[in-house]
Amino acid sequence: MPDDSTCRKWLQPLLVVGCCFVYFLSAHDAVSAQEALPPKPPRIALLNPLSVMSGQRTRVILRGWLLKDPVIVVADNAEIKITVVSHAAATVPGKQKAEQIGDEQLELDIEVPTGFAADAVRISVRTASGESHPHWMPIHGGTPVVVELEPNDGFRQPQQITSSQLVVGSIHADTNVDVFAVELVQPTKLRIYVEAAALGSNLDSMLTVWTAAGSIVASSDDQTKGELTEAVAGVSENSHLRDSLLLLDLPAGKYLLTLQDAFDRGGPAHPYRLHVQQLPDKSDTSERKP
Repeated sequence: MPDDSTCRKWLQPLLVVGCCFVYFLSAHDAVSAQEALPPKPPRIALLNPLSVMSGQRTRVILRGWLLKDPVIVVADNAEIKITVVSHAAATVPGKQKAEQIGDEQLELDIEVPTGFAADAVRISVRTASGESHPHWMPIHGGTPVVVELEPNDGFRQPQQITSSQLVVGSIHADTNVDVFAVELVQPTKLRIYVEAAALGSNLDSMLTVWTAAGSIVASSDDQTKGELTEAVAGVSENSHLRDSLLLLDLPAGKYLLTLQDAFDRGGPAHPYRLHVQQLPDKSDTSERKP
């Protein structure tokens, strides 16, 4: 009968071989599991600009992830024509993070017919790996729209707007501040608000209204729950709360509006829609005598 030393001599190689075999099986199972995982579908982060106008063709940059060829971009309304012009890596400026603002981009031409009835559509990206979740894209037709123009970075060179207007723009760089001037010829109720985070923008807006003399009238960083603007389907409430909103009753005069990022960041992932709305005066009026 063999002694203990002889048994150990034969058992040790067997144990080594057994361990290697178990390791091989585990590694093979892990590789097989990875190979079995389905490919990840594309994802949309944002559009720049955030919205398009009916009756014209608009060049739009769509940022996101996994936007690989072959690719098509479609709307949930067949009247909207979308053409993919190019695909490229997307720049990630400064200390911003690609996982938040996207690392790829598609250059699109989006054509909306004149008289398009809906005020928004959902668009999605389709690749060989699947289809993205739909992304909300507003379409403006009735409200007068102005494009934000640089330079408008200081009180000495504000961009002139009216008391009933939609401004489509972008905080284009770190520390950038966009300044607008509006003149009221009579006491006016204004609703001024920003759409940015609610539509995927990385902008955390800070909106301030000033007198012409440079005194602050009011300022808004984040909304409260009672101030939420129109809901956007599929967008979290936290995103809405990051967008600024001011409701003001102003005397006649000239005012300056400043819009900036609360963290002084900017770039291609910081577009916005600035709404300036004149509200009807609902104050009580005295009854007329017969």
